[in-house]
Amino acid sequence: MTLNKKKSRIIIIGANFAGLTAASKLSKCHDVAVIDTKQDFQWTPNIHEILSDVKKETNLSLNLETIITRLGHRFINQTVSNIDGALQTVTLDNKQTLNYDVLLIASGHTRSNYDIKGASKYAYGFRTADEVIQIHNAIDAVLKTKKDPVTINIIGGGFTGIEVLGELLRKYATNKKLQYNVTDRASRLVQALPEKLSDDILKQCENYQVSFNFNKKITEVKKSSIHFDDKNSIESDLTIWSAGTKLPDYLENINTQISYNGLVVNAYLQTEKFDNIFVAGDSATLPNPLAKQASIALDMGLHAAININQFCAKKTLKPFKIRPKPILLSLGDINTYFIQGKLVLASPVLAAAKEAVYQFYMARLSKCLPLDQRVLGIADRITLSTEKLLLVEILKLRPRVLLGRSKVL
Repeated sequence: MTLNKKKSRIIIIGANFAGLTAASKLSKCHDVAVIDTKQDFQWTPNIHEILSDVKKETNLSLNLETIITRLGHRFINQTVSNIDGALQTVTLDNKQTLNYDVLLIASGHTRSNYDIKGASKYAYGFRTADEVIQIHNAIDAVLKTKKDPVTINIIGGGFTGIEVLGELLRKYATNKKLQYNVTDRASRLVQALPEKLSDDILKQCENYQVSFNFNKKITEVKKSSIHFDDKNSIESDLTIWSAGTKLPDYLENINTQISYNGLVVNAYLQTEKFDNIFVAGDSATLPNPLAKQASIALDMGLHAAININQFCAKKTLKPFKIRPKPILLSLGDINTYFIQGKLVLASPVLAAAKEAVYQFYMARLSKCLPLDQRVLGIADRITLSTEKLLLVEILKLRPRVLLGRSKVL
């Protein structure tokens, strides 16, 4: 007589890019529970397009319970408060304690205010579609109620800050009532990327009402102003915070090394102290750190699932090997940039490539939805993108403008 093999209890914290991908590849022979505070997965690389009405929240969201249930796993819509690696437990905010044999941490990052006074109260976050909708509505409200020039401040001149600025310029380029400030503590824009990219973005913005403030350390954010350590300040009718991220608070006591804003893992995506705790996505720092990109998180989630399946079967794990991937950065309808190492290509035509990436991955991630929902979702995404983005861009482009903006930087 053959005895039934005991199922391995696997918990995934976070159903973002890495977590959801891992869940889709874990064997149904395991007892898998996926925990997330959100009810929907959101394609966050494109949430900035909600500002310009190019995207709707529904185009960027997939229902987690539906997907995870159809994968044969359990979805727990809760917040994690603590992990005990020694006891192999995860505690939720509702005081429930779950036991695991293998844990995958794929919770990503949360907003960091750097302990700046007033930042959490008076500055809008920019990490979820809900936050972007709040900003969208707040801009519409202030434009209706204020007659004087309206000043929008974007805190953070990194990747997100640039894409936020681009979408605001896409929608409000002809509205002379709006003025924009981009403020960063660094000496230039997107400091992690080639300097020539920063130079070109500054040049492209010369014809718009945009000011850039570099080498500025913020000491306080108030309702109508932002203050710096040099005692100067600037007015602000609306402040958008895209300046930084951090690991979730519950990971502070996990008792493992933290570096580059992530939990240090080996080549197999395991933590040093607990070999049954895997980490993937933005939460992880590899021996050779990689950029925090959705495409890399997707690959890490896939590899984590492969190694977890191997680990449960007591088989040899495989090292995670991946080369740095190209980056697509959009400045609204002004230009789109392709960055691969030191190579930077700029062209409005690249907007179609960025859109294709979104369409491909959303279709792939939604394949576990019921057929009718999957078909309607794809049709809705393609229709809106064609109407609001691709067709509009094609009609606006002039050969001289296209040639002028298309170049190798």
